[in-house]
Amino acid sequence: MTERENPTRRHVLATGAALGVVGAGLSVTGTVAANPGNGDEKGEGTEFGRVYANDVLWRTNVVKVLDERPDPEDRIYFLHDGSESIVANGDQRSPFVSESAPGDRDWNGGQWTHFSAEVTDIETFNDDAPLTNDGDVLNKDYIEITLGRPGFGPPNYFVCPLNGRA
Repeated sequence: MTERENPTRRHVLATGAALGVVGAGLSVTGTVAANPGNGDEKGEGTEFGRVYANDVLWRTNVVKVLDERPDPEDRIYFLHDGSESIVANGDQRSPFVSESAPGDRDWNGGQWTHFSAEVTDIETFNDDAPLTNDGDVLNKDYIEITLGRPGFGPPNYFVCPLNGRA
């Protein structure tokens, strides 16, 4: 008999433990995917979305939630309508827009300070979408910018590197 036909107790336990770890990881990932960027993931390196910076869509993941505003910081703007994030007509593939990205002189590695960017005129926003750089966000009179997050956005301060183009 081969080892696979008659596995030892150690082999069965090791395989079961490995599958349990993978299953727990999938469960956490599923929870984070269902609640992207709401802070529930506690910064454990799980992917939560995409970020526009300098007209490029980047992949990202939360590494750590911070207790206070980072210095130096990168600013990230979260587009929303007051009750949920905005991803308009398929053109706006992410509600997150950054002021900088890797390769910029002012890039600080994704040490984010979160700014709420509430869209007050959805129809005009949809006509302008996608907004893919901070100038697009800051120069629109129908977007109100305030420090911090709305009650459903990502944490106020966090470390979240941009991991390559999406």
